[in-house]
Amino acid sequence: MKARHWVTLIVLLVAGAAVVGIFMRLNEDGEDEPQSFGDAAADSVAEAVRGTASAAAFATDIFLRVEGAVIQRDTFVLWVTASGRAASLRRAALHSEVDGPVTAVPVQEGVHVQAGQLLARIDPALYELRAQRAEAGVARAQAEYLDRVLFDDALPDSVRMARAEQARIRVSLPDYEAQLAEARYELGKTRIVAPFAGLVANLGVAHGSRVRAGDSIATIVDLSEIDIDAEVLHSELPLVEVGRAATATFPALRGEIFEGLVVSVNPLVDPETQTARVTVRLSNPEARIVPGMPGNVRIAGRQLADRTFVPKEAVVERSRRQVVFVFEPGAPGSETGRAQWEYVTLGLENDTQVEIIPNPDGDDTFVPAGGEVVLVDGHATLTHDAQVRIENHSDLATPTESAPGDTPSGSADGSR
Repeated sequence: MKARHWVTLIVLLVAGAAVVGIFMRLNEDGEDEPQSFGDAAADSVAEAVRGTASAAAFATDIFLRVEGAVIQRDTFVLWVTASGRAASLRRAALHSEVDGPVTAVPVQEGVHVQAGQLLARIDPALYELRAQRAEAGVARAQAEYLDRVLFDDALPDSVRMARAEQARIRVSLPDYEAQLAEARYELGKTRIVAPFAGLVANLGVAHGSRVRAGDSIATIVDLSEIDIDAEVLHSELPLVEVGRAATATFPALRGEIFEGLVVSVNPLVDPETQTARVTVRLSNPEARIVPGMPGNVRIAGRQLADRTFVPKEAVVERSRRQVVFVFEPGAPGSETGRAQWEYVTLGLENDTQVEIIPNPDGDDTFVPAGGEVVLVDGHATLTHDAQVRIENHSDLATPTESAPGDTPSGSADGSR
């Protein structure tokens, strides 16, 4: 035979091999030996294809790989989502209050400093001289004062006190004392220190530069805690209360979730945006969040006790009805078993979970007790009673309870 005839024969054999295998397994009275085509090469190809098709059609140990999740019965949380920007809890912009050359800048931008730590020093020489001059003026005035009241000890107290006050004024002692206090104040301002612990930002001076009163030195920001002012829709504002748990995520810090609490709710709604400001305070001990970062907050709104819910991925639609596939293990604790198709009625939902409720019409839809395993991946095309293997079976051994920080936010009424 020519080569092209062999190719045609092999294609026909491949197409018909599956039919041959099925017929041979179903036909109990059929021949024990497979049909021969009268050609060794053709028989060899047919036998190989026949065996493959038969095994694929009738194998009983094939389990489809799926993933599962435990049906939870716990507090169901309706979350409120909003966006905003991070802001520092405390921020202090420091300026020079005296003139002079800068003789020391012992810090760098971005370093953490303690309260009272030196940030910059302005040359104190001139201010030390002014303080010394003021001290000399006070000493001279005190000497003149003592001369004027030297023999007043014998006078009555009222007279003595009146003469002493007049003497202080006549020698200008209060003026000299004020000048000394001012000189010492200016001398103290040659040292610029951190008013509280925080990070150095906007450092605007360097060693050798000259500053004038009012020039910017640096900004200290306390990042141990961060506020994020979120704009919450007016329709969701009744769900938010001070003290409610919240989480926040930031695009710049992917995969990280920060926990916090609502610390204030502005009762005024912006007529243009139809939103109100809600402030969430986050713990930020490692200063990962910096002021100005855009982020999203998720605030615990309504909390409904003793509800049954599943991940949204568990629900698929068949024949215009919602169904879930419940895993029925082949043996207690087994990772293999069968997927049982069950109709369900849905209640409320948030971004990741949906409530399962009894059907108000009283039909026989599935109402779980909680603790059952439903399929959440690999089940989109399953049929009822399909054999499956739970790939994440070890993760389902200890079901986790839902908590305010465990579920992403977002609240909406679920469809019936």
